[in-house]
Amino acid sequence: MEAGFRYNQPKMKTFLLAWSPIRSSSEWDDFDKLSQDVKNGNIEPIRWSCGNSKRLQKGDRVFFIKLAKEPKGLFASGHVVKKSYEDTHWDGQKAKQGKTSYFVKVKLDVLLDPNREDQILSRKFLDEAPFSDMHWDTQVSGVKIPESIAAKLEILWANFTNTFKFTFPEEVDEIPEELMEGSVRRVTVNAYERNPEARRICIEHYGAICRICGFNFEETYGEIGKGFIHVHHLKQISEIGKAYQIDPINDLLPVCPNCHAIIHKRTPPYTIEEVKKFLRS
Repeated sequence: MEAGFRYNQPKMKTFLLAWSPIRSSSEWDDFDKLSQDVKNGNIEPIRWSCGNSKRLQKGDRVFFIKLAKEPKGLFASGHVVKKSYEDTHWDGQKAKQGKTSYFVKVKLDVLLDPNREDQILSRKFLDEAPFSDMHWDTQVSGVKIPESIAAKLEILWANFTNTFKFTFPEEVDEIPEELMEGSVRRVTVNAYERNPEARRICIEHYGAICRICGFNFEETYGEIGKGFIHVHHLKQISEIGKAYQIDPINDLLPVCPNCHAIIHKRTPPYTIEEVKKFLRS
């Protein structure tokens, strides 16, 4: 991190969860289906060993790394939904008598096939700076990733997983509602709906340009990219829970898919200013 660069560090920490297929088995047998379930949000939180680490808390960020057997590298990510807890250690379907360990429950947001070399983020990429400052070939699970490395890892991971269409869609589907009359020009929407008219007003005001990095799809891709942009909801719509009045100018902001992915790599989401600072670093 450059000297003089400071921002309010989030309370969330980032940890590495290890998997050695030689020493332990996995409950997963159909990665294509499970990967699609993760994309659709249809997979239940999974239990994963974090060794002797009691430090993982609800909301912490985790990355999964496959070691010991090629291909090696990162293949999944998510957030902790149940903090470290002690439980019986299982070997497949059988409990190891008297054996206990610490576990966490994780809600996955990305799952790739760790047995496919073309889908795993190869271990070799982690030998480059600044990632080389982290000991990735750990023998234990639940190792903390330093914050300076974690921020760069999020960007590397977002770019890599976008290759497999793990782009983050806009928070909810677009369903039209009535545009209210008046000088304020507000749009009434349900908390779990997105209004295309509100989106149109937002883009008309700001332009189809990312307000974080300045990316313009039309300049890069030509006519096919004209008008394309994600629209980020500055309020956490999942926490509003009711119909409310939305101001397309003050509540929405155009962002590119990459910046949008980084915003939603944390719960609660990173702010616009935080993501801008990541870029400046």
